Amino acid sequence: MTTPTGGPYNPTRGPETNPYGQDPYWGAQPQAGGYPYQPDGAYPPGGPYSYPPGGPYSYPPGGYTAVAYPPTQFPPAGQQAPPGWPAGPYPPGPAPKGRGSASAWLVGAGLALLSVIALVALLALNLGNRHAPSTANNSIPSARATAPLMQPNASGQTATDCTPNVSGGDRPTGDAPISAGKLSFPADAAPGWTPFSDNQTPNLVGAVGLVQEVQGVSQWVMQAVVAATNFDTKMDVAAQASKLMQCVASGPGYDGASPTLGQTKTSSITVDGVKAARIDADITISDPSRDVKGDSVSIIAVDTKPVSVFVGTTPIGDSAAADTLNKVISALKVEK
Repeated sequence: MTTPTGGPYNPTRGPETNPYGQDPYWGAQPQAGGYPYQPDGAYPPGGPYSYPPGGPYSYPPGGYTAVAYPPTQFPPAGQQAPPGWPAGPYPPGPAPKGRGSASAWLVGAGLALLSVIALVALLALNLGNRHAPSTANNSIPSARATAPLMQPNASGQTATDCTPNVSGGDRPTGDAPISAGKLSFPADAAPGWTPFSDNQTPNLVGAVGLVQEVQGVSQWVMQAVVAATNFDTKMDVAAQASKLMQCVASGPGYDGASPTLGQTKTSSITVDGVKAARIDADITISDPSRDVKGDSVSIIAVDTKPVSVFVGTTPIGDSAAADTLNKVISALKVEK
């Protein structure tokens, strides 16, 4: 099939492009704002979320005004001041009963001041929670309301028809097994092939695999991929394998190549002792610039929860590549 998004080896997950014209379905679009992106990471001192001295919620000014408390009341004019009071004259009013009344006033004033401080702190906390930058969904694109295809729910398995690729998994590194869903195979099962993250094949969740460029062909690769599917759990493995073959044939792997799905061959098999369904077919293309007839495609759906799948493609008539793919299939293991 055509070279995957991000190049034949897709060393990172690559851009989450969507061949169907809609975005994957995993939450709300991150809101714009803050400092513009700096390619060299050069933000103003303090970083993209720095605040002026004193913090974003300093008071006053711009916040709550200071509270002016009434002046201290003294004994009435002409009345003897209690010991410790300043000399008169004093404004009219009842004489205080010694130093105890001053202490009571100070306690009341202190309580009032503490109440104001608590109110300011509470409002500052609420404002901080409202405006603090969040990165929880910064990498999660949004679904469009006009999407014509069935969208997966939180469990991810509700689709009954073709949907875009849900997600590519983390690209395997070193000698780590190629593993996704509950399927895996050793990286050396296809010598010389390169691990990659598959964010292209329709209906796959967490897809990873091995890819190899086809020599002498313009931007064409063969690949072996494992993943979970987003098909409804009510669909059995035979139905999922058959539907996925149709989705692959009409998917972005053959975009612009005028693909035609040929006759399919289905069979019931077991993979590592687990029930599975296999479907094989040729997908031919009519683009002469590719110098290839198309692909021989093998899809195996394994009865795990959720259903796990293997998708393998090799150029039509390439017997050496077909032998390599069969070795990968023979090496498949199921997590039990």
